[in-house]
Amino acid sequence: MSGNTQDEPAMAQHDTTDAARLAGVVDQTRADVGGKDADAVEHVLRERLAQTGIELPDADVHDIAGRLSRGERWTPAQTSS
Repeated sequence: MSGNTQDEPAMAQHDTTDAARLAGVVDQTRADVGGKDADAVEHVLRERLAQTGIELPDADVHDIAGRLSRGERWTPAQTSS
């Protein structure tokens, strides 16, 4: 057997900053559910953050979800943490 096995999720193998990972999660969430009800957006966003191991204060998650539900763009600079 070769020494090239995948022991970690593919995302964990890349040297990506937390801000870039967060931006990717937010962008994908906006593409998938942006413009929908804020509660629905927040639900999807929380699931994706948990899947990627990104922790944010509840206020930030709520704020991001609200922006996405209104069709607004979001950047990591808009996060309080």
